[in-house]
Amino acid sequence: MKTKFTEVVLLTKSYNLQDFKDWLHWHLDIIGFDCCHIFDNESSVDIKSVCNSYGDRVTYELVKGWPNQYALYNRYINNESSAWWVLPIDDDEFLYVSDKYHNNVNEMLMNVSIQHKDWNKICVGWRNLFPKEYIEERTNPHLILNATGWSDEASEIWQNGNRPVKTFVKTTQKYEYSDRLNHCTHDPLINGIVKWGNTLDGNIVNHSWQLKPTSNNVDIMLYHYQFKSNKEWIEKCLNRKSPGCKTFQKNFPELYKKLYGTYKINEDNRAVNLWNK
Repeated sequence: MKTKFTEVVLLTKSYNLQDFKDWLHWHLDIIGFDCCHIFDNESSVDIKSVCNSYGDRVTYELVKGWPNQYALYNRYINNESSAWWVLPIDDDEFLYVSDKYHNNVNEMLMNVSIQHKDWNKICVGWRNLFPKEYIEERTNPHLILNATGWSDEASEIWQNGNRPVKTFVKTTQKYEYSDRLNHCTHDPLINGIVKWGNTLDGNIVNHSWQLKPTSNNVDIMLYHYQFKSNKEWIEKCLNRKSPGCKTFQKNFPELYKKLYGTYKINEDNRAVNLWNK
């Protein structure tokens, strides 16, 4: 039985407790998801106690060893979620909802559900945010306050830049997160069939990517804080593994430095302004 309207789902192997606290605070207290499910892949910090502080708004599940992200999503979203709309994202991704919807995910989804009754998926474009100037280590403990710089050109150096999407799914359908048919890791199959999702601004989605980078004027966006500092990027490259593939490696330690020096870096303060409200 569906008792909630919206849920955000996170698989994490957290190493920074403040980042995890900020992620939960942002999505539950600021953006307004009804509930959240956490898959804890043996984090090195105590995130369970943070989850417990939210009472029944957050459910917690410990996952040991290699987590198999696709299998976890397929099992939980199809069979266990109590929400009508679910968004699975990562711990360095923060959903932004514009002032048009009073920065509230429920208001946005209710509006879209009325306007587009036949939509089962809503794709949300990435925007990589990083410190506006090169830093070796973070001095601000909050991801959102640490990073306000962005550049479509600079972001293209890694993983399709600002063109990837993550996807809200309406749990009236059966979804399959997999690479079985093309690339359906962020925009899942519906009932075994490839049917790409829609973005609110009409940007064409194919194989979990938009044809063009996320527009500056969209009403929903995923701010992606993967580039936190040079030190954290190097540590991520050396130590973090992919939850979707046992053999995938992210060992490209020079990438963070390449963001700077060549590209014009713009500034986006919308998340900062909302955080400070």
